[in-house]
Amino acid sequence: MIKESVEKQTLHILLLPSSYPARPRPVRGIFVQQQAEALHRAGVKVGVIYPYFRSMRDLGVSALPDNHFQISFDQENGIPTYRFCGWNIPRLRIEPILWKTQAKRLFNRYINQFGKPDLIHAHNILWGGVSAMEIAEQMDLPLIVTEHTSSFARGLIQPWQEPFICQVIKKTDCLLTVSGKLAEQMQTYAKDRDIGVVPNVVDTEYFIPPSIPRAKRPFRILTVALLTPVKGIDILLRAFAKAFDHQENVLLEIGGDGTQRKELEGLAAKLHLENQVRFLGLLSREQVREAMWRSNIFVLPSYVETFGVVLIEAMATGLPVVATKCGGPEDIINSKAGWLIETGDADDLADVLRNAYLNYQDIKKQESYIRQYVINNFSGEVTAGKLLKHYHHVLEK
Repeated sequence: MIKESVEKQTLHILLLPSSYPARPRPVRGIFVQQQAEALHRAGVKVGVIYPYFRSMRDLGVSALPDNHFQISFDQENGIPTYRFCGWNIPRLRIEPILWKTQAKRLFNRYINQFGKPDLIHAHNILWGGVSAMEIAEQMDLPLIVTEHTSSFARGLIQPWQEPFICQVIKKTDCLLTVSGKLAEQMQTYAKDRDIGVVPNVVDTEYFIPPSIPRAKRPFRILTVALLTPVKGIDILLRAFAKAFDHQENVLLEIGGDGTQRKELEGLAAKLHLENQVRFLGLLSREQVREAMWRSNIFVLPSYVETFGVVLIEAMATGLPVVATKCGGPEDIINSKAGWLIETGDADDLADVLRNAYLNYQDIKKQESYIRQYVINNFSGEVTAGKLLKHYHHVLEK
């Protein structure tokens, strides 16, 4: 019966993400929003319900207008989107109850307005997947879950969370991850369960090559990341100092902010890089693109990445990239598009950066190839096509 209904009408998918853009964090979970938009462009009827719980640590008068336990509704690029905006009390382990309660409220609102979907697609088991599992069971709906989180690789899954993870994996009709490495890391919980891989998407109509060819002088190296220890920015600073000490025609631009910023600024001063390193702070999407346009190479020196969306954004503008073998980048970078190095190796990174600088005219010739490679593998059309295959396979079962 499900198969017949799907064949007669537009496929209707409801997304339940564990993170999604919301004030004051407009880029949080933006990769899920980009998938939703890609599906919408592919002719799928898509809706989103998102229970958004901010930490009580953020509580303040300025935060109350955005989060006062309200339900909001918006049509965002043609996608009906319901959000519950509330608060979570840390360390009380009440996330499962909060998420399931509010997700069910949002689901009821959604189906009253837009009808029952053919399938629920949750992003991340904790806690969107847990909530979607309960709704799917109650409403007799197929369930797909895509896992994105680095918690599996970083050993951050807590013992009390493990039963929830195992239960969702057992009951979902299809389990996906965004990289092959993450699929391997989840096998401890998945046992013999098959895990598919569907990568994140990049907006290749937004991240485009610059209108003016990139100049070599000054030679700009760019990274954009949270400034936290797991991102390895200290390794990048040490590698940059080793490769380009006192070469003021070579600049390093660091986009992003985080708990490690002051420490990293201190390290840059200690390495005598004040005239060569620029900390750009938090960047808007437009500012990220502008930074990519004026740069010559992009670096992501992380210790752990489940995917690395910023890599495919940079590559879509034609930038060659350097990344560590930290999970996701191994599925993204080939030898024509950039370099893969070991994590934490400042000497190897310095050698790669120096080589890129010295041979830039040859590397620059690869810009068109790099962009086309991204379009062929990570564009919205390609990713939507892969998701649709999984949707139809589940519905046919």
